Amino acid sequence: MNDNDTTISTLKEAVHQLCLRKGWGVEGVQNPQHVAMAMTVEMSELLEHFQWLNPEDVDALLQGRDPERTALIAEEFADVMMYGLQLTRCLGIDVTGQVLRKIDIVDHRPPKPYDPKR
Repeated sequence: MNDNDTTISTLKEAVHQLCLRKGWGVEGVQNPQHVAMAMTVEMSELLEHFQWLNPEDVDALLQGRDPERTALIAEEFADVMMYGLQLTRCLGIDVTGQVLRKIDIVDHRPPKPYDPKR
């Protein structure tokens, strides 16, 4: 499976099956409040891999010259996404619909001047 041939529904179900196998939550559904809080912890772990990077380090990431750091980032990103998929599954949120809705909202905001220092 990869991004080109896997649906979001398939990923939601795979994460749910993991929760069932591990006995997490009631019938594989964990408390959404706890899932959201755990998601922030995983996001912090993801951010640690970017903390204190200088521009050369960032460029190395963007150019594919730091595969070890990229692998660590990928693992933490997977944790964040798995919690997000749990949350959207148990709350009945359609990820595609919400992402497209948010794109439309952002598209209709007035443009902000670009600040390269941000």
